[in-house]
Amino acid sequence: MNTRRVSRTTTFADLWRLARRFAAWMLFSMILVAFAAPRVWADTPCPIPDAMALHDISLPAARHEVATEQRLIVLTFGGVRPAGADAVGKGATWPARLQAALSAALPETQVTVANEAAPGKTSADVPAALPGLLAKTGARLVIWGPGGRDVAARLDLGAFQAAVNGGIEAVRHGGADLILLDTTFVPSPARMVQIEPFRNRLLEAAAANNVPVLRRHGLMRLWDEDGTLNLGARDPAERETVVRHLFACVAQGLAGAIAAAVR
Repeated sequence: MNTRRVSRTTTFADLWRLARRFAAWMLFSMILVAFAAPRVWADTPCPIPDAMALHDISLPAARHEVATEQRLIVLTFGGVRPAGADAVGKGATWPARLQAALSAALPETQVTVANEAAPGKTSADVPAALPGLLAKTGARLVIWGPGGRDVAARLDLGAFQAAVNGGIEAVRHGGADLILLDTTFVPSPARMVQIEPFRNRLLEAAAANNVPVLRRHGLMRLWDEDGTLNLGARDPAERETVVRHLFACVAQGLAGAIAAAVR
């Protein structure tokens, strides 16, 4: 009787140890998978009022590429370093957020966002570089947000407007479409005094050439005022978080309109 009881007790203990080991192994495996899998930065959606959304835009070159090749190559500039040192691994950069949003909106299309460093020191250097970048990447859609570097460099307003017009011409001559991003909003009246003239010239050039513009300025102001984004954040870690969320929000504002235009 004692031997039989010991045997039963030992068998139960062995099963218990095996179960614990199995549970530990499963937990360890889940951790390995979580760390090995690509990390995608996710944020809550941002409100985009209908009056500020892109509607009924025409992207004939991109649409043709999607129809004939089932792919879409987009050329963008920058948007990596401001998101932080670990942003690439977490999919939190501007090109990563844009590619993720477009891939979700166009599930049957192979979407590639080819991101390049902004050419030269100001927008005046961009038009001459665009033919080579279009040939290099094969992009049929360019998304460009001129103005930020130009304000800091105090580029002449006439030279800025000429650069925007030159960029529009270079993209079209290269057989691609263009979407412009409005200048950013900064919750500082002194900074906005500097930015506003560039913004006016950008919008004038876009209207004159019938180029769609994402109203990034107005959207950023809305998101700052309603608490979606704290654009006045000073802490470096918080600023990185805000930038990542902003990238996701801007990508969200573009993806639906682009998808509708190329289907």
